[in-house]
Amino acid sequence: MNISLVAPSLSSTDLLLKLVEELFEYEVLPQKKEQTQQAIHQLLSNPELGQAWLIEVEDGGEKSIAGHIIISYSFSLEHGGRIGLIDQFYLKPEWRQQGIGTDLLPQIEKHLTTAGGHALSLEVNIGNKGARNFYEKHDFVPRRQFCMMTKVLAPEEMPLNIAS
Repeated sequence: MNISLVAPSLSSTDLLLKLVEELFEYEVLPQKKEQTQQAIHQLLSNPELGQAWLIEVEDGGEKSIAGHIIISYSFSLEHGGRIGLIDQFYLKPEWRQQGIGTDLLPQIEKHLTTAGGHALSLEVNIGNKGARNFYEKHDFVPRRQFCMMTKVLAPEEMPLNIAS
């Protein structure tokens, strides 16, 4: 089995959107289709924001899309500069527990270090013991002294580049 990360084009956003919807359904997250479409378009049009990939599996000469992964970039003084945040990592149920994630993490880490990244972070549902064990097995360390908090803001129309 050969596993590859394939960057989606603007023409394959429907496939990526379908995979994102499957993830939202699996995680029981509210779906805001128009907002998600706009965010995907913004990400694909602005590579400085992060990277999206379709996960392609080739097995026996047949290629299938098994899921997707989205990394967004941020900046951290603690980690010395650019960091990546795994925003979404989704495998369709039939592709889980076959070693795909284990094969992909080094590819993602290599991409991030090539892009100047110093750390890779993620958020995982505290009740998802399988995912937590998987990431800990791959050297992700829970930061128990931290609590991820979010405040949803009403978006304003403003340019991406904010001058100071």
